[in-house]
Amino acid sequence: MAEKRPVPISEAEKKAKDSSARLSIAVAGFLIIIKTIIGILTGSISVWASLLDSAMDIVASIVNLLAIRAAARPADEHHAYGHGKAESLAALFQSIVIAASGVFLIREAVIRILTPVQIRSEWLGILGMLVAVVVSIALVVRLTKVAVQTDSLAIKSDAQHYKTDIYTTLSALLSLLISSLFHLTIADPVISIAIAIYIIWSAIWLAKDSIDILMDKRLPSSIDEQIAGIIGRYEPFGVLGFHDLRTRRSGSIKFIDLHLEVEHDKSLKDAHEITEEVLRVIESEIPRSKVQIHTDPGRYSEHQDDVRSFLSIDSH
Repeated sequence: MAEKRPVPISEAEKKAKDSSARLSIAVAGFLIIIKTIIGILTGSISVWASLLDSAMDIVASIVNLLAIRAAARPADEHHAYGHGKAESLAALFQSIVIAASGVFLIREAVIRILTPVQIRSEWLGILGMLVAVVVSIALVVRLTKVAVQTDSLAIKSDAQHYKTDIYTTLSALLSLLISSLFHLTIADPVISIAIAIYIIWSAIWLAKDSIDILMDKRLPSSIDEQIAGIIGRYEPFGVLGFHDLRTRRSGSIKFIDLHLEVEHDKSLKDAHEITEEVLRVIESEIPRSKVQIHTDPGRYSEHQDDVRSFLSIDSH
């Protein structure tokens, strides 16, 4: 069996995640101040809806920061696989908070439909919301870039709920424009309900991704095919195939476990060297992976025919 230690998270990745999480908190605080002032001046429920979204953002971003720092801790005696799932727990928490805010918004919008309120100071509100949109877009661009670089679910979820913030802010902006130009009081709560539905929908998908990782859902089939293709290259060197492939993800790390079958006449040293080479190539071609390989002598197991067929299909 060939096994390597857990993949360390580089200092650059740690700093990028940490700085992005802290930036999210700062931006959320700024947006809360702007939207609170606009909400008081205009009395728009769409603005208050967007404010509530930003308030949820700052709570979620604080949780994210704590989760990212926890996930960066190396494996220890009690957590042999590391602490990566802290990011998934944070993302799941965010989804619950986001969904709850959506339900609250619908309730408030229905009340406003039953009891209409005239919006005030629309153009001042429009200016303030334009500033909020620009700031949110800049943050989402930054978070998306870091999420792609680090493959972090926590940063990805942060980017997702700030995208939601952009849409809610734009919707509030639209509400203010309609109120200013056409004096339609019904537009404000109706747009607020549309915002809430979108928020709840995004929360459902975020929760699904988080639960999949927490429940150790296997990695996409493309990873299986990539592994099969790599192992197929070593058939000329005595590799017969593999079986019992298991994959999962924790935080940014992909865990891969498999049994590699080599020709029975290979010496222990040769079998070990081939296994180490296969392990090294898999880890180099599948970013942020930790691979564990059990080397089996070349007996044709009950899985062997299926494995050889799978490799043959992939090789072509």
